[in-house]
Amino acid sequence: MADYQPDYNVYFEREDIDGALVCLDTYGYCVIRKMIDQVMVQILKDAIDEALDPDRDLPLASNRYHMMFAEAGPAMWRLTEHAPYMNYIRKVHRTADVCLHRSAAILRTPGEGMGGWHTDHRGHIEKPKIANEVLNRYPMPSGSWYYLNGSHPDRSGISVIEKSNRADWPGPEGFEMKPDRTGFHPIGEASDAGYNQMDVPGCIGIIADPGDLICFAALTYHANMATHERRYSCGFGFRPKSVRIDAPWPLPSTAQAMIDVLPDHLKQYAEGYTGYDGSWRADV
Repeated sequence: MADYQPDYNVYFEREDIDGALVCLDTYGYCVIRKMIDQVMVQILKDAIDEALDPDRDLPLASNRYHMMFAEAGPAMWRLTEHAPYMNYIRKVHRTADVCLHRSAAILRTPGEGMGGWHTDHRGHIEKPKIANEVLNRYPMPSGSWYYLNGSHPDRSGISVIEKSNRADWPGPEGFEMKPDRTGFHPIGEASDAGYNQMDVPGCIGIIADPGDLICFAALTYHANMATHERRYSCGFGFRPKSVRIDAPWPLPSTAQAMIDVLPDHLKQYAEGYTGYDGSWRADV
């Protein structure tokens, strides 16, 4: 898998967040080693199973998502009491005054193919029509993810396109960007389906261990690699409280229930939290 690996360093110890953020800005991604220990890795995996597959009936070659994973229980909130992780959060946002923005968990099973290349950022959309377009409009890192099995092209995980985080990125050589820049396709082969191969110039198949934190920028193009094992991942995203969001949906009851049971010293992180309403649609 050497063809998918960079010739520069993307790995940083958790004491070198400054170096990691330089890499994130330069190449659009980085890996911070051993951000959490194996006890926490197992706690998060167990929480994902409980939230997404409690009966262990998820079929092969499929996936399930939880788009409000912080609301599913206390597991992810333990990260707010983990000093190295919160040091990263404060440095990446350049402030300690942050609130919960989004959280998610994904469970995939062996046989699922590679996903389509995409970027999460929706800042160019003037009139959001769905909840993702409301929440993904800001230039904050899209990826602060734990791949709890690790990540490797031979097994499963995530791939990124280096330097695709730049606003003037023209797209990969030999490919044409979609008009809305949500993806690309080989020149002359336009398709509504997302392109899902690893032969894209600049493709990096990230190699990381369980407990590593994989980070990528708001604009960075990424895709899940083909899955050859039961794969657990989760992300716990914050934003500066100075970035105020007037969500067009009321605070969901599940979000309020989470806030009600948060310990007093954690309620500061719920100030400004909007929750997520996947059913919301803009009026036509």
